[in-house]
Amino acid sequence: MNNILDRSRTTGFGPKMTRRSLFRHGLRLALLAALGVGFVRRDNLTVESVNLAFDTLPSAFAGFRIIQISDLHASYWVDKAFLDRVVDQVNRMEKDLLVITGDIITGAVNDFWSRWLPKAGGDHLETAIDALRNLSAGPKLAVLGNHDQWAGISTELRLVRELEGIGIGVLRNASCQLPRGDHSIAVAGTDDVWFTADAAKALKGIPQDQFTVLLSHSPDIRSDLGPRSRVELTLCGHTHGGQVVIPYLTRRLMPIDNPERYLAGLVQETYGYTYVNRGIGTLVFPLRFGAPPEITTIVLNRA
Repeated sequence: MNNILDRSRTTGFGPKMTRRSLFRHGLRLALLAALGVGFVRRDNLTVESVNLAFDTLPSAFAGFRIIQISDLHASYWVDKAFLDRVVDQVNRMEKDLLVITGDIITGAVNDFWSRWLPKAGGDHLETAIDALRNLSAGPKLAVLGNHDQWAGISTELRLVRELEGIGIGVLRNASCQLPRGDHSIAVAGTDDVWFTADAAKALKGIPQDQFTVLLSHSPDIRSDLGPRSRVELTLCGHTHGGQVVIPYLTRRLMPIDNPERYLAGLVQETYGYTYVNRGIGTLVFPLRFGAPPEITTIVLNRA
């Protein structure tokens, strides 16, 4: 009889639950729940608003609105449906200039997922272009990020060609003038700092006293500007705001020179400001914690 009773404890509903097994199963469930939350939050698109005042801004540009998007990372996980949502949101926003600060595609990292999901491979360049071609009319400028240049020179040049074909100018260590009335401001842009960035070349020819906006994928470009830089506003991305933010750890893992300063958001410089956008897409794992995808609206005003 005792043997029968003993066996009943390990049959029917399974072995007796111990504290160790309860902890183990609870940990698994917590991990699955966290992954689920992170997967959902990658789609929680937010709009950040920044108002900046400058005494160097021409009066004609008071109230000038810049919309910034960055790090689209078109891929298997960041598909056209999601990018269409981003474009639709951008089109509904009042703006005088739209800027895209790099990593429009994900490049070779897509191959990571293609081992298990064959459809995940490829450059997904057309995914990005098909979405971006629906942007509303108006000035649109972009710079390249490390993934845009990582994909190889043929893909890099194709991306530039396709962007310009749908009306998005690509600044490659160059600048342009944006006129308004009798005044103008300069917008300069560099290639990625891991590849062929040249801030001096991008800013060459811009008068020292002209209001200047600099576009560059990585905030590391600030190291190339020097103490005498007169750039009023630098717009960057690259960091994803950490993408998965873990206190005391995330900042140490960021692939930039000064993650404590440039992880995300607005930074006041000795002269002017830098803004680091958290980006739209995700890299490698389709998860976000504490760093939701971002569209930024920046309003320039007179001090």
